[in-house]
Amino acid sequence: MVISGFGTFTGGIDLPDEKDAAIAAAIAPAGHIGRLRVPCAPVQAAAARPTVRIGQFVTRGERLAEATNADQVDIFAPLAGRVAGFCEVMLPAVSGVGRPQHPTGWRRSDAVELTDLDSPAGIGPLTENYDWPAADEHSIRLRIAEGGLTTFRRPVVPLAGYIASARQAKVDTLIANVMENTPFITADHRLLVEQGLEVVRGLAILARAVGAAEVILAVDHRRTDAYHRTVAPAKLYGISSIALAHKYPIGADAILTKVLTRRRVPPGATGLAVGVAVTDAATCHATYRWVACGELPTARVVTVAGPRVNSPANMLVPFGADVSEVFDLVGVRGDGKCIHGSAMTGRQIVAGAVTGPSANALLALAGEQQPTPTPCIRCGWCSDNCPARLNVSALNDDFELGRPDAARRHDAMACIECGICSYVCPARLPLMQRVRLLKQAIET
Repeated sequence: MVISGFGTFTGGIDLPDEKDAAIAAAIAPAGHIGRLRVPCAPVQAAAARPTVRIGQFVTRGERLAEATNADQVDIFAPLAGRVAGFCEVMLPAVSGVGRPQHPTGWRRSDAVELTDLDSPAGIGPLTENYDWPAADEHSIRLRIAEGGLTTFRRPVVPLAGYIASARQAKVDTLIANVMENTPFITADHRLLVEQGLEVVRGLAILARAVGAAEVILAVDHRRTDAYHRTVAPAKLYGISSIALAHKYPIGADAILTKVLTRRRVPPGATGLAVGVAVTDAATCHATYRWVACGELPTARVVTVAGPRVNSPANMLVPFGADVSEVFDLVGVRGDGKCIHGSAMTGRQIVAGAVTGPSANALLALAGEQQPTPTPCIRCGWCSDNCPARLNVSALNDDFELGRPDAARRHDAMACIECGICSYVCPARLPLMQRVRLLKQAIET
């Protein structure tokens, strides 16, 4: 595994790791789930059309809803159970992809409610029934489209659509981002430790589908001892394994792309603009198990951790599980914030929230009293540590004075929403949230 030879970036901070409680916890099936409310719109588009009726018994993997256009994906039952009804659930909204339908940054999705459920299973061994190494690239792309796969990271989009966009952009480099350089989260790490061969094969399949000549597996240099069994298979498939320093936010796509390829992603764009596609371990794992073995994507590994969690865990959680029910499985003590995603950029959980493809972590954080923001003192810490090198205090002025046009001139669209500015601000100003709102104003 290559450790040296790649640079770092200006700005950024060293965050506390806080992973000791979960990093050694093997992936386990979720415990008893009372009900599932399976989202029909896991992607930020119109919901797929339900194909089941109330009272119908469905088996695991049976279609619950079918896509009616290329922006949607088919929805399958994560567990066997009975269709109890149709309802709405909450999923995280994404800046710049439509307009959030909830003031807290969440959006509504139609869902199919299942009860009388079978017991969740873990990640079992599978037998390959599709000769993907011998298949041509077009056949692989068709098979990916048939499985209802999405990306497992925000923004959640149909995987077939993402691949089509990457091919249209003539992507030549595919990066699997397994940095996980925020506190508590270990879901992708455990996948690489326990299912490394399947992750690597899924990455190779995605590289074939995208047409990328260079394929990179990027990991935290502190975890290399745990990945020895993954390095040899990666070399077999022409994948370079590269270990990088853990300074936050090196896991942000734009930063990782710059460090590994020396290409700068334009403000407001993605890596596709410079010929780079970025994926993650969970997407690679789901791709392999569907393409090679025919297992439909109906669950994902979720780290459930934080200072208030009694039994931190990495659980295979079926899509549509109530977030509150998942927390009940591990036990949560005291009062505080519950977060979907990372402690730096995640969304505070709202009523009706369920798990979906992007739910890599559910965190129960300490119950600190929300500090009262005070006026900016012009210390410059936000700008000094900003990895995008923005004048954050000027952007804060633009927010307070309602000047989106000035914010555009101050390169607000280059913000990667890493949350460092809010984290270091002695005035406790919610700077990241303010810049996010400026970006939305600029886009609308």
